[in-house]
Amino acid sequence: MKLILSLTLIWALSSTAGALLCQTCTNPDCSTTVTSTCLTETMCATASIQNTSVGVTVSQIVKACAPSSVCPATGSRTFSFNTGVVRVIASFQCCNTDNCNTDNLPAPGPQPNSLKCFTCNPFTSECNSKLDCQGVEDRCVKFNVTNGATNSSVFGCASANLCTLNAKQSFLPSLQSVGNITSGPFCCGTSLCNAVTTIASDAGCMSLLLGILIFTLRFFEV
Repeated sequence: MKLILSLTLIWALSSTAGALLCQTCTNPDCSTTVTSTCLTETMCATASIQNTSVGVTVSQIVKACAPSSVCPATGSRTFSFNTGVVRVIASFQCCNTDNCNTDNLPAPGPQPNSLKCFTCNPFTSECNSKLDCQGVEDRCVKFNVTNGATNSSVFGCASANLCTLNAKQSFLPSLQSVGNITSGPFCCGTSLCNAVTTIASDAGCMSLLLGILIFTLRFFEV
């Protein structure tokens, strides 16, 4: 029995010793950080997030251990989603050495691109308004959600990496502010391809699960 306990202790210590160490935020503006031991994550990440709703922009810096779905390799990634009323853009810097995510990223600053997508009027629920996409938003997206007894549609622009990201990770927030996805989401890559009657989509878009389209400020659960 003592031998089994000793071997178990040695295994636990060796497993912990080989884990990646990353900086994580202890307050909303990330002005204070601590070193945390990652569980299964293989990357450290720093994120700069801008959440704009009805003309008001809130910025946030986030640091944490990152899963491979968000950081498949070292380097930079940008996620973006835009409905015209709400726009969220997040820039990530991924690295794979202990405490490599100490630096802050500058706030992302997208520019309009040539893609146009349909979006929904929040007052009439009609989804035939045209929206100019920005920056890395190279896909049109649409899906339906329920929030209590209310059913609604969400149309807009998104970056292609949101259409292939498996979001069932605590690294990303939930869609609680919008609701539960009941159909879709569908992504496509040409202007105005997300019309109400359009059903064609990128193959990877069906893996876009609950929680990746609207980044709330409850960004990490570490």
